[in-house]
Amino acid sequence: MDAADALGAQMRELMLFVPASGPTGSGEYYRCLALARAVRGHMPGCECHLLVHRQAGVELDAELPCHLLEDTPTRQTSRVLDWIERLQPGLVLFDSAGRLGQLRAARASGAATVWLSDRPGKRRKGFRWRAMRQLDLHLVAAPGERHPALSTRERWMRRLCPTMAVEFFSTIAPGADVRLAQPLLRSLNVVADAFLLFVAGGGGYRHAGRPIPELLVEAAGLAHLQCGLPVVVVLGPQYRPGAAGPPTAPAGVHLLDALPTAQLGALLSCARAALTGAGSMMVAQGVAAGVPTVLVAAGGTDQPARIRELVDAGAALTAPLEPPVIAEVVSRLAAEPALGAGLAEAAAAVGLRNDVERVAGRLARLLAAR
Repeated sequence: MDAADALGAQMRELMLFVPASGPTGSGEYYRCLALARAVRGHMPGCECHLLVHRQAGVELDAELPCHLLEDTPTRQTSRVLDWIERLQPGLVLFDSAGRLGQLRAARASGAATVWLSDRPGKRRKGFRWRAMRQLDLHLVAAPGERHPALSTRERWMRRLCPTMAVEFFSTIAPGADVRLAQPLLRSLNVVADAFLLFVAGGGGYRHAGRPIPELLVEAAGLAHLQCGLPVVVVLGPQYRPGAAGPPTAPAGVHLLDALPTAQLGALLSCARAALTGAGSMMVAQGVAAGVPTVLVAAGGTDQPARIRELVDAGAALTAPLEPPVIAEVVSRLAAEPALGAGLAEAAAAVGLRNDVERVAGRLARLLAAR
């Protein structure tokens, strides 16, 4: 290999992550962020870039270049094509976002192309004939499915296009390192396994005219009165306060604006019990990590179905977005260790786990094979 070829090979050791993103909902971005960080552990020389909506209000990583778009990538085809041409990535991962022209451009540039689907509509899109011809790998989310399988139609499509590999994963989130939580626990003056954690997620949604984080603050105050445990409420990066301004913390409640995803996962792992939204990232960081969890539909059309599946599997409890009911269910969970242990056992039994390292390793191998 001459010097020019070596330089070209070095430049192509680059992954571009293209997640769906916008002012509401950020699970796809945080999933890609977790993957990008994990990829660097498998392939230290790999450069990882992300594309994200300018108004998403998400956590950024100084070591992972993030390029801002004026809209979600699906509606920014020309800008996505510009970044593919400029970066010349060796692999492009589209997470629930992207159009056929973007897949073609990535393939034409010589990149390995990956489609990640976490809901039925996105999964169907990845199994369309024209899309399959442009893909090297389709990663299919199957949380809570012990033995996920392709449908009859999908198996038939695979026979027509055998060059596209398909792999299932359960959930993807940062690995929980409890050491990251210790400074925060000290600053809040709370003790591991002796507090509750309420997290709406990053969606920035409202319910009955009120921002969902404010409903959780009210529920947290009631839960503290019922069970006596302090409650930490993470408002989230996309929280928009109501007309009256930010909520006032009731007695026994600690408010945090937002946390980096790794620190949030560490804090979750230390909680006696948690109340979270049912976005894919929150499920990955809570339920899949074995944290006794109550789920609420805090935004996004995919959350009610995800809640039903996990509750039916016995892996989580649920409550409506009514503060008194939330407080009652969470207090019961905190007071009954056997109930929490049963939820964790059910989650493990159905194969609910964090697959971030396995998927990151698969991406690294796919890039290396180019």
